[in-house]
Amino acid sequence: EPGGGEPGGGEPGGGGNAECRRVSLRTWAARRCARWRRRRARRAANRRRAGADIRSSDFPFRRFNFLLALIPVRFIYVTHGILAALIYAVYQIFVIFHILALPWAMYMQWMEPIAHDWFQTFYLTVIYCQAPLAWLFLRWLLNSDHFLTKIVPMIREEQRRKGRLPCIKMHWRCLYGGISFLVLCLYVIWFYFAVYQKSNLPILPLQIMSVALPVTFPYRLLAPVMLCQIFSVIAKLHIARMGEYQARHRGRNSGRALFRLLKRNIGDREAEEQAWRSGFLISVGLPCISVAILVVLLTRCEDFVLYTWFFSSFVLYLVVQSAQTFVSAAQITAKSKKVRLEIFEMIIMPEATFTENRTEDGFQVDAYTTYLSKCYPGFCVLGTLVTNELVTQLGNVLALTALPLVVKYLVHT
Repeated sequence: EPGGGEPGGGEPGGGGNAECRRVSLRTWAARRCARWRRRRARRAANRRRAGADIRSSDFPFRRFNFLLALIPVRFIYVTHGILAALIYAVYQIFVIFHILALPWAMYMQWMEPIAHDWFQTFYLTVIYCQAPLAWLFLRWLLNSDHFLTKIVPMIREEQRRKGRLPCIKMHWRCLYGGISFLVLCLYVIWFYFAVYQKSNLPILPLQIMSVALPVTFPYRLLAPVMLCQIFSVIAKLHIARMGEYQARHRGRNSGRALFRLLKRNIGDREAEEQAWRSGFLISVGLPCISVAILVVLLTRCEDFVLYTWFFSSFVLYLVVQSAQTFVSAAQITAKSKKVRLEIFEMIIMPEATFTENRTEDGFQVDAYTTYLSKCYPGFCVLGTLVTNELVTQLGNVLALTALPLVVKYLVHT
């Protein structure tokens, strides 16, 4: 009879098969739930371990990182509790809302009496894309395994050695701060005279946007700046580690130990190159694209460039920041070459000797010196070796290209 099979008998149409299917489904669901609980517990343990392993002093420019809400929420939870983490998460949503104020071209269409074509809209959008992209990259960097396993150990080594992180000199910090404040003042002046007084919007929306955009502009200004400054600090950490590696050669040392230290340093720098590929595209690629578009706009529609004169100044500001990033990368290459030459001089003098016996293990010392001469060409950005000569050539090309256009722009104004 239909459904009359023995339980578990496996006969077609038997009730045993339905019961087996129900049992197997419950077993499968129980296994999936248990696996999901184990995975969740493992992830929670990893987050607690990572949060407990990070200290507040491990973050370069930690005050600005807190201001931009770049610090991981799990770090706030571990160090300050759940209430502080909830408040910080709300503040992070607030910052994201202002950082992602992307549709600037739409704002301009609302507030300006001048109609824009697609090329002008693309120009404004590219400029304002740099802030959210820089924020997203820094957010990923400070939450990545690369930061925990590579950057944090270097920071702690430098703190143990000197008691502080390598920082930018005071006169450079004052210069960068003064330029950033000047850019903010130029933005407020341009917004008041070029937008607020000439807009056709109703008075209430105009007043809201006239307050909201200038007040939140520092968030969009700080994100590209922090991207370049954090890379400068990381470059100084690598340079300090190379200096420590050179100091280890004084006296009598083991060639095997020095080789392992060399491999670790090279591996960290290569990992830095891989981690900062997107960072260089943001900090260097977008300003270069903006400059190229600005050059085309100067030849096509000078009235638009004159009307949006602040964005020309902002593009030059971003170019200065990208130049600082290139200079920091070139310093790593120059320091690497200098350290290797000085180590060879120490071996020749001989200020540096090795514990390996020349008769038995001499070939290992020779292999170490040969490897040292060819192991690391320098810091590469997207496959391009960054040197001081390359930075000088790029600066000359930029000056020769931009100077006639700047003169033409000033004469026209």
